[in-house]
Amino acid sequence: MHKQTRQLIGAVLDLDTSHLVKSLDEAEVRRNTAQFLGLLALLGVVVVIMQSMRVDSLDVAFLTVGILWAVFYLVAAAIVYFGNPTKVWCIRISLLIIVGEGLIAIIRWVIYQDPSPDGDTIIGVLIGLTLGALLLPWTPRQTLGLSAIWIFGAVLSLLFTNHAQEFSLPASIFAYIAVTVPGIMISFFRSSRLQDQFKLHFLQTKYNEVREEVQAAKNIHERGFPKPKSSGDIRFTYIYRPMTQIGGDSIFASIERPGDAQSPVTLVLFDVTGHGLSAALTANRLQGELMRIMGEDPTIDPAELLTKLDRYVCLTLADAAVLVTAVAINADPKAGIIRIANAGHPAAIFRNARGSTQRFESTAPVLGVGIGDELKPTVEEHPLAPGDSLIAYTDGVSEAVTQQGELYSTTGVERVLEGDWADHAQRWPEKILTDVENRRAGPASDDILIVELYRA
Repeated sequence: MHKQTRQLIGAVLDLDTSHLVKSLDEAEVRRNTAQFLGLLALLGVVVVIMQSMRVDSLDVAFLTVGILWAVFYLVAAAIVYFGNPTKVWCIRISLLIIVGEGLIAIIRWVIYQDPSPDGDTIIGVLIGLTLGALLLPWTPRQTLGLSAIWIFGAVLSLLFTNHAQEFSLPASIFAYIAVTVPGIMISFFRSSRLQDQFKLHFLQTKYNEVREEVQAAKNIHERGFPKPKSSGDIRFTYIYRPMTQIGGDSIFASIERPGDAQSPVTLVLFDVTGHGLSAALTANRLQGELMRIMGEDPTIDPAELLTKLDRYVCLTLADAAVLVTAVAINADPKAGIIRIANAGHPAAIFRNARGSTQRFESTAPVLGVGIGDELKPTVEEHPLAPGDSLIAYTDGVSEAVTQQGELYSTTGVERVLEGDWADHAQRWPEKILTDVENRRAGPASDDILIVELYRA
């Protein structure tokens, strides 16, 4: 129990809200300080009047000192209100005036041979400390300091004054201590509340900053995505739904001869392990490497493309333990052929104009394994006639858990593709995504990217 008490006292002494003052409105602090000083002036006048009513003859000197001190309060309040001091100086002024009032009270006791602080003074201290703790951002340390000065001065006065026979020394000391308790407790709880508000404001500010940075990163990440191609013999479209604000799925497109309606088109769909910013940053690096590879050789074979991308992952991302699944697709309308290389990626599905489907499974391990041998994926070819489509997707589709507790899998994609094309306003990515969302149990657990490359 003694240890817990020490910890509580230590927590009170260590709680400092000086850093919180910066977040407070300056006009409000000045206004509260002026109100505090004005109320103390009024309180001082009331106390002087009450003490004067107890004596047979009016003590002009005593009354004058009291009124002058009340006027001093009012002048200080006016200076604070109209002088526009800083928040810190408002708090300092309020503390100094409380200390000054204590010193004046001690001088009064000495000059007028008063007994130790009586009921009126005790009530004044109670109201003063309580008002200050309520209106001003005093720290518990500051309130304790004022209280200690008051208690020390009041108890010290007991040694220099005569007391009536019925006077109780322990009761007086208890009273001197008790009147400080409300102000200390109010200051402590108010400081705790201000500190919580400051922390909440700080966290909210940081959250907004991070959210803005993530949004900026998302914009940069998705600017690397190609625009859907809706003209020419070979076209493509896609749908991207990151699990969080930003993800690690991505697509790269290269048109061998831009402006030529019969130009071959190469697509690379890849999925970086993980989610969020780290995966997105890695995906952006792979986008840059794909731009370099395709820029050097726009006619590169899909298998060779994945081989070079694997070497890049092994050399530059091995320390980060990054793995990447990828499928590279090249469609040539003049030759009427589509060529596919798959490295650890979910099976791509070819759908011809009559509704028949064919899978193109992975023929190589994922990129970045670094087993020592050069990655050599097999390239599979298939005739590509008008109306044919190739659909590729990431594992956010195939590994979605249905309401029956089963994986959506490649079978789910094939089920959609084998259906009749009822709505020509939608392409297959929209239809597959709608089916996944209707069957999935709960929210998405991974990023989703669905791509359709088709011949018009």
